[in-house]
Formats: sequence, structure tokens, C-alpha cells
Amino acid sequence: MRTRCHAWTGRSLVVAGALAVAGYAAPVAAQEADRPERPAAQLYHAYCSLCHGERGDGRSRAQASLVPPTRDFTAPGAALDLTRERMIAAVREGCPGTAMAAWGTQLSLAEIEAVVDYIREHFMRPVAGQAAATDAC
Repeated sequence: MRTRCHAWTGRSLVVAGALAVAGYAAPVAAQEADRPERPAAQLYHAYCSLCHGERGDGRSRAQASLVPPTRDFTAPGAALDLTRERMIAAVREGCPGTAMAAWGTQLSLAEIEAVVDYIREHFMRPVAGQAAATDAC
């Protein structure tokens, strides 16, 4: 019996290996897509608030040790200086020479976009003329 069981296990491994080589194994991107997304506010508080503060103003528990200081998202002009695309790139890849870490391996692109949109909607002051440009067809 034992020999037979081992033989079957060996065949199972061969079949599983063949299926994986044939492309039946789930790709990493599909596994990432299957991961449930977390709410943007939860992402901000888990990944961003330690450095950027609860209100996005850079006043945080870590502010004294961050050189250069973190970005104050509530400052006038922050929305002009930081485009959505630039912010997504910064969250995904980090910012050399600063304390801004890269989160692209821990957050999905959808989560990065959601947290950036959360920051832009909740902390950044609207820029005059920006709404008109966004509403244009």
C-alpha cells in the first residue's frame, strides 16, 4: 500500500508541475487583483499618517526626525505642485533623498490611486480654475 501511495503522489506532482508550466497556475497579477482592497481612509492611517499626520499637514509623531520635513498637503499650492500622477509615482516608487518610502510592493495600484485620491479630496485645498478644467467635456 505504501509504495502505491508514494507512486500516486509522484504522479500528482508531475501533473501539477505540468499544469503550472502550461500556464494553469494563477499569475501574480491575478493574485493581486483577487486581494480585497481596503478603504482609502484606512490605507492613509495605516501607511501615511505616521509621517504626514492625521490631518495631512505634516504634524506627526515622527516630524522631528524627518529631514527634509514631509509634505504638508494642506498648504496653499500643494495641489498645483503635486499632480495626481506625481503623487501616484511618489507613493509607488518613493522619493530619493527623503523619508518617502516606496509602497509599490505592499499596495496595489488601485490602493495607491485610492489613497492619493483620498489625500487630494480630504486635505488639499481646491485650486481656482481646477474644477472648471475637470468638468470640461
